[in-house]
Amino acid sequence: MSSVKKEVALIGAGKIGKGYIADLFNDAGYKVIFLCHSLRQAKAMREQGYYTMFKFIEGQDAPIEYRIEGYEAYSTAAEYEESVAVLARVNYATVHLYPNAFKDVGNMLGDAIKKRVADGVEETLDVMLCLNFNDADEIIMGHIKEVLETPEQFAYLEKYFGMGMALTFRWGANPRPYMLEQDPLCSCVAESPDLPVDKDAFKGPIPEGVALRPLSKMRDRMAYKLWGGNCGGAIVANLAMQRGYTYTYEGSQELDIYRASELGLRESHFGFDQVYDLTQEEKDENHRGRNTGKNNPKRRQEQAKRVDEVTRVGADPARKLARKDRLVGPAIACIKNGKVPFFLAKAAAAGFYFVNPEDASACEIQAYLKENGIEKAIVKYCQLDMEDPHEQLLYQLILAHYYDMSDLEPEDISYMK
Repeated sequence: MSSVKKEVALIGAGKIGKGYIADLFNDAGYKVIFLCHSLRQAKAMREQGYYTMFKFIEGQDAPIEYRIEGYEAYSTAAEYEESVAVLARVNYATVHLYPNAFKDVGNMLGDAIKKRVADGVEETLDVMLCLNFNDADEIIMGHIKEVLETPEQFAYLEKYFGMGMALTFRWGANPRPYMLEQDPLCSCVAESPDLPVDKDAFKGPIPEGVALRPLSKMRDRMAYKLWGGNCGGAIVANLAMQRGYTYTYEGSQELDIYRASELGLRESHFGFDQVYDLTQEEKDENHRGRNTGKNNPKRRQEQAKRVDEVTRVGADPARKLARKDRLVGPAIACIKNGKVPFFLAKAAAAGFYFVNPEDASACEIQAYLKENGIEKAIVKYCQLDMEDPHEQLLYQLILAHYYDMSDLEPEDISYMK
């Protein structure tokens, strides 16, 4: 096998791709190649030749500014062959997209493997999945195999192709107006020193010089990130949306919402410990160098500085209400092990009040609610097993919270009639 090339393909050019992954690889001297869906975005990035990073450092009010430049950018929709050609030559790629793109990504990686076989490229391709989604690796692998045809291609997949989950901890937000005025292509993020990656998934060497943190037990760690970390943001976003706030910091300043997020996280941690197997040392290692909430007043002050839209943090509510995700997953684990998930259920109920005309997932839920009602919506989107008595209780708890948040008169509520 020839020497590993210092270049990386980034599948997705959103907040994580531009503001996190590109930053880490660019800092290590790697050529960054963006593969984004939009031709308009790819052209704009090529024509400008750079974009501005606005990075918030903990303890500082103003972000630092610098440029990312020297990259390439292609549209996976309009420049598909070019995109496949990139993946057929690089040794490293990262993926940071929403689940509705998993099939397209998997098929494109499959086509790249076919081209590598046809071109005689006997080199590894290691893909890091920067996705807040359980089992994303299995789903994408299934879509890769859909397009493979020959024994040689499947053998190549086994020998040269590696894919594992990574844990994205860098906070990214929509840039503020003054940032966009300075640079419409800019990225706004908070500092996070490294990217934890699955050390057992690589077929080739781990990228040299990049601030990656190789870890094992990544499936458990991903669940801990969702249940023990992202869960808190989902609670704040859902309750803040139900309360009518625009920004998450507005919700965090309300004592009852802040209290719900902290106590809901405690419930979630309890649920995690019933299902997964991480030691306290491994949990601490997961969040090394990050504010984990042990100093709550400081954490609350830092949250207040983050001008982050509720619609962004709570985006795609159908995914976040799902059975294995950050609210219902730990709630099921709690209720099956003797703990009432009061605050997790409250946040899940608030998710059914999540309204954003620009969010297809939110629109889908609201349309289903209007047509079928909340009782069926909870079963559908939380994916509860109504034959299980514990999950029936969780259903009742979510339903009760939903009606408690409503502006309906008691006579108009069907609950327990």
